[in-house]
Amino acid sequence: MPSNKELAIAGFYDGIYLFYGIANSFLTLGLDRWWRARAAKIARGAAPGALAALDACCGTGDFTLALKKAFGPGLALTGADLSAAMLSAAKAKNPGIRFVQAEAKELPFPDGSFDLATIAFATRNLNIDRTKLLAALREFRRVLKPGGLFLNLETTRPANPAIWFLMRTYVKTVIGLLNILSPKSRDSYSFLESTILDFYGADEFSALLSEAGFTGASYKTFCPGAVAVHTARK
Repeated sequence: MPSNKELAIAGFYDGIYLFYGIANSFLTLGLDRWWRARAAKIARGAAPGALAALDACCGTGDFTLALKKAFGPGLALTGADLSAAMLSAAKAKNPGIRFVQAEAKELPFPDGSFDLATIAFATRNLNIDRTKLLAALREFRRVLKPGGLFLNLETTRPANPAIWFLMRTYVKTVIGLLNILSPKSRDSYSFLESTILDFYGADEFSALLSEAGFTGASYKTFCPGAVAVHTARK
């Protein structure tokens, strides 16, 4: 069962789901769409024969849509998220795709159900503590077929100290503006700020994937160095 903290996180996103896409574009200067499209192409290149895919913690379905565009109609997509409000937006954006309400550590799918499992800009929300994050990663691995691909698209802590300083300053400034524009969502946006700035660096997250049982973990960073896409195999 989801913990109180996990239910609170879902509640945060229930409160901002109508503005989630706008906030993402505002925060990333529109680069989030490019990052998703590029990550989806990486998924297609690494798993060209995938027939079934899970987009975990799919939110409003933006990455689900990017996967649909990258793979075409041959890929059976399933989206899962704990927030009912986010799922309602995802269903409206992606007619014909199956969406289920589910908690990341307790996915309602049998072992080896998918050729591909993805998560985009949501792993940081699972980082309540190291144990819970590892439990979610192991659950993503469980539902993959042997040899299946896991892809994680997420913000990362830049290795360059100057870029890290600029990233921290930028995130704090933009979140501050969002709080002014939407004061009722202050708690949600402040939570978003902390999850972005407290998440792992790319090398650290690769090590976590290995600890969770994945093999061949690797990553690429996207311009300007504050986002990374990780891939690994079951």
